Amino acid sequence: MSELDKNQLMRLVVAEALRDRRLDAEDKQKIRALALALDVPREEIEAQVRACAAEAPTAGPAEGFDAVAVFTAACEAAAADRVLTRQEEELLFALKEVLGLGDDQYHREMKALQERCRTKVGSVAQDEEDPGDLDPAAISPAEIIGRIIANVEKVIVGKIDVVRLILTAVMANSHVLLEDVPGTGKTMLARALATSIDCVCKRVQFTPDLLPMDVTGTMVFNPQSSEFTFKRGPIFTNVFLADEVNRATPRTQSSLLEVMEERQVSLDGAAYPMARVFFVLATQNPIEQHGTFPLPEAQLDRFLMKLTMGYPGPAGERTMLESHVRGSPISEIRPVVSLREFAALQTWVRRRVTVAPEVMTYVLGVVQALREHGDLALGPSPRASIALMRAGMAYAALEGRDYVIPDDVKFLAPRVLGHRLVLKPGALIKKVRPEDIVGTVLGRVAVPTVRS
Repeated sequence: MSELDKNQLMRLVVAEALRDRRLDAEDKQKIRALALALDVPREEIEAQVRACAAEAPTAGPAEGFDAVAVFTAACEAAAADRVLTRQEEELLFALKEVLGLGDDQYHREMKALQERCRTKVGSVAQDEEDPGDLDPAAISPAEIIGRIIANVEKVIVGKIDVVRLILTAVMANSHVLLEDVPGTGKTMLARALATSIDCVCKRVQFTPDLLPMDVTGTMVFNPQSSEFTFKRGPIFTNVFLADEVNRATPRTQSSLLEVMEERQVSLDGAAYPMARVFFVLATQNPIEQHGTFPLPEAQLDRFLMKLTMGYPGPAGERTMLESHVRGSPISEIRPVVSLREFAALQTWVRRRVTVAPEVMTYVLGVVQALREHGDLALGPSPRASIALMRAGMAYAALEGRDYVIPDDVKFLAPRVLGHRLVLKPGALIKKVRPEDIVGTVLGRVAVPTVRS
């Protein structure tokens, strides 16, 4: 399904004008005005008229030009792919001006169109269509991954490594903590990823006055039935962006503990499951610490990785400037993978990627060596061992393999284990970085070799 373009818009107007096989003065005026507004050459207009005249039925009684029907048809074409781009909005506004559509009618139609384009198939936990019923054997993981990365790179320039790592976390059905200064594209990355896999992204700005019910939802009294019903919070989505998560109080931060690990919200004796494709991307600013509450170890342990975006290089930033001259490129990208395909990709990673016993032993060796390190007051938990293995499985699929190799573990270990470590006071004074400790341990633990 393609987006609405100016040629399609011209064809809708010409077809309506020729519905009775007549072109009166008013019809010609509308066609000329729209062609002028859209900068359509005269030759293309004449070709459209000829094509529509050939398709029009036998001439009948003269009928008036139905402007509302034309605008409605244009809205239907714009909503066909459930994405409303800035270009489509400009085309619809130009059509409104040419047709002389009333402001009230125009705003009603646009509001309905925006609601349709914000509502994705499979956007809630109780999907009417099971997104996981696609046979994993029927998909091509490399093709799906390539399409997603290429689409996200249209918005996030020069950060291919970060995009790949975040996609690794989503394929592993887990979550990511992004720690970086404002303005580096964290929110844009979440939106681009959600759009690429045709799912819903909801953003909540975490503040000190935010309550747990503002995230998970709450029970609301229904006067018609005289019963309390559960009103779902923004956490019931596919991609949940917890912006500046460390600004919320520990009470509100704890609302994410159950949903990130058990993928459900428990309230009033009932459990409400999340969507099958569910990913939390939390951000925090490492520079400004006024009015913040550090994330507890239990919260950090639920994030598969902790990453930083960093500033783009000069060439990448120039490309970014050029892409923002006419507006934000996020409004132009479109879904390239269906929710069913992505759910099948996650299933493929779980079922098809193998982990050799030697690689498992290597993972356990790294984790155990960290637990015994002299600079650490707290080493990685068993959840960390599982996270490293699952991250390795997803990264192997990203690399086009159906098996994990030790290099996958070595590459991912600092990003998966670093934020789970608690340093002793002496190490803090010496400004030792947890990632450096992981790197030192990786150099000491014997790497398994493949037997011939």
